[in-house]
This record gives sequence, structure tokens and C-alpha cells, in this order.
Amino acid sequence: MSWDWVPPRPGEEDGSDGGPSRALRRAVTVLVVLLTGVLAVYYVTVWLGQQADACVADRPAGVSAQDVDARWGWFPPGYTCEYATAVEDVARA
Repeated sequence: MSWDWVPPRPGEEDGSDGGPSRALRRAVTVLVVLLTGVLAVYYVTVWLGQQADACVADRPAGVSAQDVDARWGWFPPGYTCEYATAVEDVARA
């Protein structure tokens, strides 16, 4: 969109807006967007890792850590905790 039809503000008659160059503003904007995306991905992965770890930490009494399975579910997004029971252990043998 062109803003050529807007009259210049006082001090902008020479074509300079008095601020940083257009290339610098564009570079800073791109860097901020990329940094925001990286931080968002990082925090989502940390959150998902904490969900999986919570399955082991909140397991019922008598269930060992090896008998805990955290399964990913898309709806709702997150992990579902599954615990092996004594009946399943007998069926495996």
C-alpha cells in the first residue's frame, strides 16, 4: 500500500523521516518475529516435557516408573497417562 498521498509531517519535507533506515527496521522486525517463534516452540516443548514427566511423578501407589506410559493425543493436545496394572502383567507372562 502506498502512502504517497499523505502530506509530509513537519521535518519530513526532505524525504527523511528522522528515524532508522527502512532496511534496519525490516531487519529488526524479522529478527523479532523469528525470536518470538523460537521462544514459542521452546516453551511448548518444555510444557509437553513437563506433562510427560508429570505422568511418572503422579503415578498411583504401587506402580513403578517403568510401568508408566505417556501417550500423545491430538485432541485435546497433550499426553494421556497410562499405567500398567497387575492384571496386564499376568497377561504378558
